[in-house]
Amino acid sequence: MIKRITLTISLFILFFLLTVPAFAKEGLVKFKSNIPGKKTISVLLEIAITEEEKAKGLMNRSHLAPNRGMVFIFRPAKQVTFWMKDTLISLDMIFINKGKIVNIVKNAEPNQTQIVYPSVFDTSEVVEVNGGFSDKYMIEIGNEVVFKNTPK
Repeated sequence: MIKRITLTISLFILFFLLTVPAFAKEGLVKFKSNIPGKKTISVLLEIAITEEEKAKGLMNRSHLAPNRGMVFIFRPAKQVTFWMKDTLISLDMIFINKGKIVNIVKNAEPNQTQIVYPSVFDTSEVVEVNGGFSDKYMIEIGNEVVFKNTPK
């Protein structure tokens, strides 16, 4: 009986180690806000690292919960371009490099491919949040950003 329990536990641990990624697939970002009395705004993030994850992004979603988003990781930092193919909701795209916002696209037009959104500057992360987020929380170019539980 003890051997069976030990074997079951060992198999469970092995299965867990083989199926859980090396880092969490959810992180957090804290944006410095310009709202008086509100120092930071936190957003829970899905993490997109692989080319497949980046290509899919937030496509085909009918909604995104408030204070939720997705971060796209670029190592090394580089200039990137985004579009809204099959993205059903308006998004703000916040381009970040070295912990500072370098560009913001506000209310990107959903579900189209004619308009592209370049980073303009080298970018190490892009955070996508609901359209209007940047204006609502007074997030601006030059503001500081702190990530937690995301790849370095």
